Order: sequence, then C-alpha cells, then structure tokens
Amino acid sequence: MKVKALLKTGLASLCIFVTGCSGSSMSENPTKFDWYATESGPKLYPMEIIQGSFFYKGQSEGLYIPSGGTLSSGWGDQVSMHVVGPDEKPLPDRVKIVFYSYAEKQFYKGEFALPYEKILAAFREHPFDPELPYFSSIQIGIAPGGVVAVWLDGREIREIFFGQAEKVMISPSNGFNLPFDSREESDAYIEKQLVNVLTPEQLAALKRNGIPFGTWARYRNVYKWAPIYKDGLVPTKATTTVWFLNGEKIPNVPTQFSEEMANTPRPLPRGWTFTAPTISGKKHVFDVKFEEFELMEAFEKLGAKGERVNIEIEPREPRSASQVRVYNDKESVVLKHTTFGK
Repeated sequence: MKVKALLKTGLASLCIFVTGCSGSSMSENPTKFDWYATESGPKLYPMEIIQGSFFYKGQSEGLYIPSGGTLSSGWGDQVSMHVVGPDEKPLPDRVKIVFYSYAEKQFYKGEFALPYEKILAAFREHPFDPELPYFSSIQIGIAPGGVVAVWLDGREIREIFFGQAEKVMISPSNGFNLPFDSREESDAYIEKQLVNVLTPEQLAALKRNGIPFGTWARYRNVYKWAPIYKDGLVPTKATTTVWFLNGEKIPNVPTQFSEEMANTPRPLPRGWTFTAPTISGKKHVFDVKFEEFELMEAFEKLGAKGERVNIEIEPREPRSASQVRVYNDKESVVLKHTTFGK
C-alpha cells in the first residue's frame, strides 16, 4: 500500500467555501481512487457498528466499514484508519450498515443509495497536484434515533448524505457475538460500556436528561452569519480552519467575511482558532469553542427568518474573560458558555 498523502493548504478551500467551485480540470477522468472507510459517533451517546460496507458502484462487493468498539469521538471526527484492499478502488454508490445505540439499548439497520456522481466529482478535485488528493476517505457517522450521515474526509470534511436507519430486533448475544446467559448479563455488559466511555457526571446527565433526539438533524440547519472582532482587534492571520456542528470542516476560511460570504447560508460553526491582540496589545491564541445548544437556540431566535446574524468576539485577558455576543439588526444574545482555550 502506498502511504496516504495529505493535501497542502491553499486557496482551493476558500474557493469551495465561497462559491462551491471545483478544483482545476484534469486531462483524465479516473473512476478509481486511493481511499479508505472510517467511522464516527457523538461524544456523549456511545455507538457501535456491528457490520457495514460501502459498495462499489454497480457491484455486490465493496469496502468494509471498521466495526466493534464504542464510538464517542465526536460527530464527524473519524476513529479508525484501516488501509486495506488495492491502492485504487471504485467509489461507492450505496452503503449498508447495522449498528447499536448504547444509550437506547437499540439496534438499527439501513441500506442507502449514495450520490455517486457527486462523490466522483469531489474525488476528481485536484487543486494542486494529481498526486495530492483532496479527499482520502469516506466516513460514516451513526447517532441515536438511527441517524446516519456520510462525509467525504481529507483536507476538507464534506457531508454528502444524511438519512434514517430502522430499528431492528437483534438479541445482544447475536449482535455482539457474545454468549450471554441472561438479560441481566447482557444489561450489565451494556452498562459497563457506558461506564467505560462516559465520566460519572456524563453518565448521570444521560440518565437524568435522556437523549436529545433530533439534535443531529438540527445541526444541519443553515443561517446567514459572519464573525466580528470587537474594538478592531483584527486576527493576525487572514484565514483559519472552521469546524461546523454538522461534522463538516473547511480550511483556509477567511477570519473576516466578505459581504457575499456573510449572506450565504451555511451550518453553524462548532469553533475556530485565531491569534489576535487584546486591548493591552499582547497577542494571544484564542481557540473558540461554542456550546452547541446555546448557539443553536440563539440562532433559532435571531436568524430563523433569514436574518443575518453576526458573531461578535471580544478578546480579553485572561482568555477566560473573553466574551461572545450574537446579534441581528434588532436584538442580541450574549453567549455565556463559549470557551477560548487554556
């Protein structure tokens, strides 16, 4: 197997973020690529893939999805890297998967058609060099309620599918391939997996509050928004990498948006990092991470009718004293649970 190449940074990501344009044209139109399958699940709601495969276009065979073990890396944050099969493989046009939600004690299964032409066009994007692919893997995410998402992963993470699996009755013994002798034994096994993954505080919160079904679809809502830096404290770098609530990631995003970008609806940000001076003139690195429910609630109030909403960041010393306010033309909301790094 050849070593996976990581794409260098460049202006192509900015081009895609602003206009959705593709990379430079190629003289050849390949249909086989060097890629691997990977997986992810939400942090607070452990999941497990029992079995799954991405099926090559028009074929009954494909590439298996890594299975076994609890998934809690974060939505869109890949876990495994199994480099198997030939270096170059066809791309998939469907996926089949069986998985388990520990918080629900529920198995799910689903088979879904994937947008092959969209995947093919994306894998043909080569902004710099044909030897440096923009995408190197295809990632599947699973979440409570039977949620299934698929992203292309590489220099960028781009969602290409979102769907719903069905509940299926499978005994824990058959599902986990373990010889449980009783319901009590299988329940103890499932509880142990939750204890191994979650902190005592997280486990108590899960039992107290339950599962926020619908959250992963809510992540995909789009709004018009732009970052604003208070008192003219402009970031020292012109671009940054932005992570989005829906699991996507785009590098080389301007730290200050143009009017066109600010008025283009897109998912809400999970966060980004920038360096900027504070009032004292000292420069600090601010690793901004939003509390997702606080941010979504603010935008559902301020931007649900298509209003443009600004995310105003006020860098302070110490960084923990920094503040964020989101506002439209009529009202504003102060975000109290945003963090700015250590």
